[in-house]
Amino acid sequence: MPETSVVLRKDVQDKLEEIKEADILVGIPSYNNSRTIGHVVSAVQAGLSKYFPELKSVLVNSDGGSTDGTMDVVNKTSVDFSSILIHHRVEGFYKIITPYQGIPGKGSAFRTIFEIARELNVKACAVVDADLRSITPEWIELLIRPVLEAGYDYVAPYYHRHKYDGTITNTIVYPITRSLYGKRIRQPIGGDFGFSGRLASFYLSKDVWGTDVARYGIDIWMTTTAVANRFKVCQAFLGAKIHDPKDPGTDLSAMLNQVVSSVVNLMEEYALVWRHRRLRGGSYVRFCIFCRTGTYQCQSRWYDREVQARCA
Repeated sequence: MPETSVVLRKDVQDKLEEIKEADILVGIPSYNNSRTIGHVVSAVQAGLSKYFPELKSVLVNSDGGSTDGTMDVVNKTSVDFSSILIHHRVEGFYKIITPYQGIPGKGSAFRTIFEIARELNVKACAVVDADLRSITPEWIELLIRPVLEAGYDYVAPYYHRHKYDGTITNTIVYPITRSLYGKRIRQPIGGDFGFSGRLASFYLSKDVWGTDVARYGIDIWMTTTAVANRFKVCQAFLGAKIHDPKDPGTDLSAMLNQVVSSVVNLMEEYALVWRHRRLRGGSYVRFCIFCRTGTYQCQSRWYDREVQARCA
């Protein structure tokens, strides 16, 4: 375990000793998100209580040194389930709120989440952005249940987006991912993912935390690593994604540089994978959905258009 690991902090160690083991972990990386993170925490807690009431769950807020009280908002946010659910969990839900250590960036925040997931030996994990305005409790079910019940290791999001949204995804990341690895993962840098505890431990075994992966490169690195190492991958349709707008002059320039840098580095690392892949065109990635009767299903279909995904 590296000396900079957050699990070496005494307050985190005490919490881990209290929890011992857990079934589900949901991580929220944050930095000055006090205006929106309360809604995200409420949605996560409601989703865990509604869809997984019998399982032991942990919410981890991995913060980048916020100065606007983000961590206090996470600590104080709670949901009164007695007024909305007939049956709900009485105990078995925990919060771990801690600043991460390492290079400032989303990837370093995820590393802390992976470390805590490994220490708690969790079965399924999910990560969601702290600035989401459209998240619902159903997102947690859609990201977690494929891992718990269908044996998937990685659940990528599929959003209903305007055709001009997601410029970096549509023009660079998706075409390269599909052409190199043959997988039609429509949102490889979506930001909201589900994954198994086994995959979280595998991520930690990689020595990448001093690179752009520790910043904005984390999303494409997670997706590519899962695909290239033959982990079982699917997609979950989450509907529209609405979050705080980013300043193109500051956020997107750094994001573009770090994402493209990570893509190129991954191309070099997994050159043998994509060079020896049989050229049979793209292969489908299963969609995990729920039919109207509430039955969990995984459908093997081609989804090239958002309309098709929405109609499913």
